[in-house]
Amino acid sequence: MHVWVTAAGQMFFSLSVSFGGIIMFGSYNKFSNNVYGDALLIAVMDLVTSIIAGFAIFTTFGGLAKKTGLQVSKVARGGYALAFVAYPEALSNLPLPQLWSVLFFFMLFTLGLDSEFALLETVLTCIQDEFPKLRKYKSHMCIGLGVICFFMALPCITPTGDYIVGLMDSYGAECVSVLWVYGKSFLCIVCSHL
Repeated sequence: MHVWVTAAGQMFFSLSVSFGGIIMFGSYNKFSNNVYGDALLIAVMDLVTSIIAGFAIFTTFGGLAKKTGLQVSKVARGGYALAFVAYPEALSNLPLPQLWSVLFFFMLFTLGLDSEFALLETVLTCIQDEFPKLRKYKSHMCIGLGVICFFMALPCITPTGDYIVGLMDSYGAECVSVLWVYGKSFLCIVCSHL
């Protein structure tokens, strides 16, 4: 059961269902656009990409397990270590591993940058929909929000950054949900007990 829950979570994560990006980008479509076809295409392409990535990961884990003589469960790593351990290990077995490694990490960089653009645009669109007068200051807001996000992310690159990322990954959504439901009063109660 745990595997299926994790797979469903991965599908929500890879489709960015709850981040609002799809809705925000969809709001720029023409009113008569075929939304059903777009949604079906996005879901199918996400499924195909996930299957290809699964084949790449599990063949890498199988190869590592055979090479080290350990079971796959002992070799398998999850989280962001997957991108920085499993894929580089697979790339080191290819001809010209330096070329593939540079291309892989360039791909990771552009993927992260692209994801950040989508998330930033989602936040900017929400703010501009709430306060339409701010639309003429979009470039200023973009720079300001980028600087704020930069400073908010700095703790993640400190020596304890691994723990901070783990906490945000494990409990970030729960904290936002509790604050959304109970509001500022809950935050005041928690802060008064600290």
